[in-house]
Amino acid sequence: MKRKLILKKSQKIFLLCILPFAAAGALLLAAVLYQRYIMPYVPPCYLRTLTGYRCPSCGMTHAVYALCRLDFAEVLRQNAMLLFGVLLGVLYYAEQWTRALGCPKKIIPRRSGFWIAALIGWLAYTVIRNL
Repeated sequence: MKRKLILKKSQKIFLLCILPFAAAGALLLAAVLYQRYIMPYVPPCYLRTLTGYRCPSCGMTHAVYALCRLDFAEVLRQNAMLLFGVLLGVLYYAEQWTRALGCPKKIIPRRSGFWIAALIGWLAYTVIRNL
């Protein structure tokens, strides 16, 4: 039988307050570990090697590394779609704040039309960056 963890309002607010600091520490640690243990072993994109065209995720590894260093210009140069994911994460964090304060609001669109448009935008971005 699963037990559901129930937090008090003050505990939720405390956790939401320390989350940005924990995330900043995790980013610093990730930047060091990423550079030392992951970047030297990242294989090249096979689609780009074979065709010369970038796949939708080309540059994502370098974009994550740039994000760990908070170099947003480099993130945009490598793969701008990562910023869309970061934006969704920030909006989800805001939703959790509204929920913890007792007035839950849905900030991230839930309609399928939004997600279809996001998918079309992602595909358009993939085509445009290869022109």
